[in-house]
Amino acid sequence: MKRAQTMAEAILSRVCGRAVAAGEIVMPEAELVTVHDWYTVNAFRTLEEFGVTRLHDPARVLLVTDHEPLAVSPQAFARQQAVRAIAQRFGVAHRDAGRGGLGHVFPVEEGIVVPGMFVLAYDPHVTNYGAVGALGVAVLTEVPEVLACGSVWLQVPETLRVELAGALPFGVFARDAAQKLIASHDAALFEDAVVEYGGPGLAALPMDARHTLCNTPVELGAVSSLVEPDARCLDYARARAQRPMHPALPDAGATYRARVTLDLSALAPQVALPPTPDNAVDVTEVAGRPIQHAFIGSCASGMLDDLRVAANLLRGRQVAPGVRLIVTPATQQVAADAAAEGLVEVFLRAGAMVTAPGCGVCAGGRIGGVASGEHSIGTGTRNEPGRLGAHDAVLHIAGPATVAASAVAGAIADPRPLLRESGWRHAA
Repeated sequence: MKRAQTMAEAILSRVCGRAVAAGEIVMPEAELVTVHDWYTVNAFRTLEEFGVTRLHDPARVLLVTDHEPLAVSPQAFARQQAVRAIAQRFGVAHRDAGRGGLGHVFPVEEGIVVPGMFVLAYDPHVTNYGAVGALGVAVLTEVPEVLACGSVWLQVPETLRVELAGALPFGVFARDAAQKLIASHDAALFEDAVVEYGGPGLAALPMDARHTLCNTPVELGAVSSLVEPDARCLDYARARAQRPMHPALPDAGATYRARVTLDLSALAPQVALPPTPDNAVDVTEVAGRPIQHAFIGSCASGMLDDLRVAANLLRGRQVAPGVRLIVTPATQQVAADAAAEGLVEVFLRAGAMVTAPGCGVCAGGRIGGVASGEHSIGTGTRNEPGRLGAHDAVLHIAGPATVAASAVAGAIADPRPLLRESGWRHAA
């Protein structure tokens, strides 16, 4: 009799060719390996030191330029040139600057990553692939081993089941839900686990929102995140899939580390205070705190729906004097769609700066960072001291609506009054 499995167990069982369960040590072969610009040169230098002259399967490797797509230093110019040479030498796919965007988003958008797939990566936010029910796991410095051998050992993780109930109220978005989830539970519940989302509240959440839900738990040590691939997801994936899909669903009776319920209808806009993303409170508790810097983008909140709500708040308004607002579309496609819908014009007329698609400010403050003593609110993934520049800057995290409203007010602001004035309606 088949043992009931979680989504993660089912995906790893298919890849391993046998039934596996949480706690087992396995050597699953990655169906895709992604390496981002900053680490590519180091990873391949390691391979060279070990005498590796060819990869296990070059067709399964994707090199991405997204942390620093617009090179702004001689070192960055040289690094991008080196990555191009590596791609040519080893015969691997390379998305150069201007040819994709954020590597946690465009592979899903283009159907390179599909439901049920297993991906190993250098960057922790590969968990975004869970938006379509693909299992993305970061192995960090073990990437050279994966490139050379195709796999690396890992322990089949336990799963935390999150039941989504209700529907998001007016002016509350997926980022608020994601921040509330990690703020409401001890980090030990997430650590080394896969977060599996399902429940009746899932059906109303668009695909962009699912990226956000899958992005955030890694900040508390989660191995990955997965959303049950429902009809909305499968329709989305079929329309763009570049490989066979193997969607996995959890079995009734699957064993979980724990089950928690997130009531979407009970949420308010959230703001995460320094120094961690789970230090979140309702926006009303911190409204009025002055800011000088604002950012909308990142793999957590740089999707088209995020830009739409931000533009809705900024249309006909101006960024407050003394505030810098930077907007970074997640991908080239998001940027093109935002331009076609007139969103880019809205940002520019409001006084915002629109940057090349990619990680944007969130990539360690390489562009558009903060100076000593400044206060920032943004949609980046993390807010530890020094993340965006000066170590004594104060960094807040919020959803794009809250960030846009704050940029207009010159201080942290509840977005709901401006959304009502703008006649905002949630995306269907």
